Amino acid sequence: MTEPVLQIPEGWEGRAPQNWEWQTLWEAVEEGDHKYTHNRVEQAIEASIDPRVILDDGLFPGFNLQGDRFSEQIIFIPEMLITARAMKTGLALIRPLLAAAAEKPVGTFVMGTVLGDMHDIGQSIVTIMLENAGFNVINLGTDVHPDRFIETAEAEHADLVGFSALLSTTVYYQKVTIEEFVKAGHRDKVKILVGGAPTTQEWADECGADGWGRDAVQAVKLALRLVEEPREAWA
Repeated sequence: MTEPVLQIPEGWEGRAPQNWEWQTLWEAVEEGDHKYTHNRVEQAIEASIDPRVILDDGLFPGFNLQGDRFSEQIIFIPEMLITARAMKTGLALIRPLLAAAAEKPVGTFVMGTVLGDMHDIGQSIVTIMLENAGFNVINLGTDVHPDRFIETAEAEHADLVGFSALLSTTVYYQKVTIEEFVKAGHRDKVKILVGGAPTTQEWADECGADGWGRDAVQAVKLALRLVEEPREAWA
């Protein structure tokens, strides 16, 4: 197992004011220091740094480093959640600025934990990472009935839908929900991802999903690929 290393954005110096540094913010996000993250992002905004630059050069490196560690099972959910909280603090400050700049989301992703399952830690991390990647995410929470997935996907003209399941007794509802999308005539309008502890690529193939995320990092990479694939248009 190779320890992931910090990926420093190439040419970041040319996108920042003279004598500016991002190292302390990279470390703050990595370590989950949400208070410093908040203060440093505020300073970046006051310095008139483009909000997209703050996101890409300031926030992503530390978060992506922890994401790589999480994917390699060097760190686990508690550490990832701490980092995610710091990332979310910074995002809260720049998201309105990104919206004001009319930056369109990569796509709309509806997600939730399937019927009968009350677990949400894993999908909460995926939600944060999808938002970081530029998706508009509608998280329906836990114990979500298939009809609610379908109604929300239709109302939001979703590009992707994700079903999480953390129990072997509830994972079957991922298949049931996909079957309900078929019955509603909406299966070809969305790409469907499944994930959670009891799931595998074999299960994703069996239940008719378009893909399986082994962890949050892989789920986001998959979503970025699938959103580019052709789908039937919503009416």
